[in-house]
Amino acid sequence: MSYLKTAVVLLSSILISGCGNMHGVRLLAPEGFGLIPLAPGIYIEAGADEATRNKLRDEMAKAEIAIRNTYGSVNSRPIVNVCISAECYKSLGGSNGTVGGAFYFINRLLLSQHGINWHFLAHEWSHIELLSRLNFRAWYRMPTWFDEGMAVAISQAPEHSENHWEFLVTQQIPRPTREEMLSLTSLKQWNAAIHRYGEDKNNKRREMGEPLVNPVYAGAGHEIRPWLESVGSSGLLAFITRLNDGEDFELNYQMTNAAVIRNASR
Repeated sequence: MSYLKTAVVLLSSILISGCGNMHGVRLLAPEGFGLIPLAPGIYIEAGADEATRNKLRDEMAKAEIAIRNTYGSVNSRPIVNVCISAECYKSLGGSNGTVGGAFYFINRLLLSQHGINWHFLAHEWSHIELLSRLNFRAWYRMPTWFDEGMAVAISQAPEHSENHWEFLVTQQIPRPTREEMLSLTSLKQWNAAIHRYGEDKNNKRREMGEPLVNPVYAGAGHEIRPWLESVGSSGLLAFITRLNDGEDFELNYQMTNAAVIRNASR
């Protein structure tokens, strides 16, 4: 990544990052907030026990496999920061309302103790991997629903799974139509949909013992999974190449998705 692109991405991430926030700048100097090196590119809160450290290593290996299985290779190496205490997580930009506890900032991840599993790691790593493979123009024009849908498909988190989507359908829980999903191109539109469908109320549902609902994230995964399964790693890389060459995202996606629909009808 060029210095110019890095600077622009840094500024853009501060202003519009969906998974991070301005406090994510603190991840640039984790040792100043109580984290110590565990391995190259991995920092963990001082005092973490050996079982937690081993779990982190194991879950990172699983997350890397998920990225590799999707792209055929791993292009990015995120710097992973892990907090054990709530105070540490909050001091580095984590929100008390973050379900699970994970976010990314440029090429850095922050996990809470509850976020130490490969699903959370792969989700945030997916954002970084996609960013690393796009030039700035292609990245800037990337719809939020696609970026999040890729993260959902790669991470295979149960709460965003196809089973969860079927639960929403069976229980007739409101969810975005396909047309609405494809209209969520900006972060502002995505966050508005999260609020509209009550996905930001899951902490309260958890406290009350009610089932969690994730119609927007599950909907993005529902859209991307068959596309990704059809095009495979080679098709995904070819898709990214066309985007980097300046092709329009919507036309490019419609073209490849039409092939997916044709194949599914055979």
